[in-house]
Amino acid sequence: MSTPLSESAGLKKGKRKPFKLAVNTRQLHHEVYTLAWPSVITMLMQTVNSMMDVFFVGHLPNGKNALAATGIGGSIIFLLISLAMGVSVGTTALVARFTGAEDHGSTVEAAGQSITLSLLCGIVFGSLFYIARGVLIGMLLQADKNQEAAALCNQFLQLALLASVPLFVTNVLMGAFRGLGDTRTPMIITAVMIAVHIGLNAVLIYGRLGFPALGVRGAATALATSITTGMLVYLLFLRRSVLKEALTWKHLKPHTHWAWRIFKIGIPASAQAVVRQVGMMWFTSMLAGTIEGTAAVAALQIGIRAESLAFMPGFGYSVAASALVGQSLGAKDVDRAEKSAWAATLQGVIVMSIMSTIFFVFARQLSSLFTNDPMVRMLGTDYLRVNAFCEPFLALSMVLMGAFQGAGDTVRPTFITILTMWVFRLPFGWMLMYPLHMQTHGAWVSMSLSVIIGGLMSVALFRTGKWKKIKV
Repeated sequence: MSTPLSESAGLKKGKRKPFKLAVNTRQLHHEVYTLAWPSVITMLMQTVNSMMDVFFVGHLPNGKNALAATGIGGSIIFLLISLAMGVSVGTTALVARFTGAEDHGSTVEAAGQSITLSLLCGIVFGSLFYIARGVLIGMLLQADKNQEAAALCNQFLQLALLASVPLFVTNVLMGAFRGLGDTRTPMIITAVMIAVHIGLNAVLIYGRLGFPALGVRGAATALATSITTGMLVYLLFLRRSVLKEALTWKHLKPHTHWAWRIFKIGIPASAQAVVRQVGMMWFTSMLAGTIEGTAAVAALQIGIRAESLAFMPGFGYSVAASALVGQSLGAKDVDRAEKSAWAATLQGVIVMSIMSTIFFVFARQLSSLFTNDPMVRMLGTDYLRVNAFCEPFLALSMVLMGAFQGAGDTVRPTFITILTMWVFRLPFGWMLMYPLHMQTHGAWVSMSLSVIIGGLMSVALFRTGKWKKIKV
């Protein structure tokens, strides 16, 4: 399952051919689109999956508390995914760079070393999160005020965290295929994972086909099973790909110099994701302290999932920018790398602007899909309408961050996340929520403004051109 880009890099069926570059702007835009659309579909499937997750949980008898519990639990799982980026982003950048340089041996070595690192990191971080889950829940849900939601969240994490190792390995294998320029294989495997997830949700949450009704435990079991299934299917596809040698001990045996090369790129990207996710977790904790309390936390989960309709193209074009920039730099074509990034950004901004208009207009209907609680529905509608205005700027940030990662420049973009999240969003949000008594609406306003600032800063940083000189 190779895209034209990976074929041109000489990686289809192990053949070695010269790296072919787009020769004009129209061809370049087509190449961006060809890489982006499978990732957009992948994100669409993940969005539908996330929405179905909220739909199933939100209609439990204790829907508000169950939504808050799985929302916080999902945030902790996403924090684990952010840590997995410490390997997966490095994997994508190195595989893309070596693909562009037609260095097949280094491409395979990078993939094999990444698999080993992901396995080790999954064991370490998965164990730490499992042990510390009670502390994390207490911090994020203000457990003394939301005892039922905290208890449900603990039930969710007890099972979901058992899939920590598969989660790390799956993310790294996905990154390896994207580095090749193959975005179709992740799309296919994501479809399998989501089919497993939704199917088990429908059976286990409510107790159908003879299974007991497990509630949030059923949601956690479905999630863990789908992640594990994804890892196994990825390994099957890997054995049939040009990276199959990566599964031999020769390439899996740990080497410190390879670990350093991967982590040098991946750790800043992981830190960026962790900074963002911890900031969102802190933000969620602040929401839990508003007058709306648990309803505000539930509305945030609904808003984010509905808003992900606009995230889809941003994610897809981010993946395209990462692969094209990395492969172009590997082929020593800096001009094409820059044009690829701007082409992906332009397409991403156009599509995300259209999507944001859709969910602004249908904000009430989207919120109503997920819950029957009138307060949660009202707050979710307000979230979508306030954040609709920042979506074009989110496209700038998402796609250009993908370009930075493809170039291996992951240190400086991290400071943008620190500034927008910790210097602006959290202090400004606190001021709007509490001293100015805007409560949840103030939180949504601070989110939107911080995204606008982040998009503008990403453009300014990319225009400096320092990413062109990064060595991996």
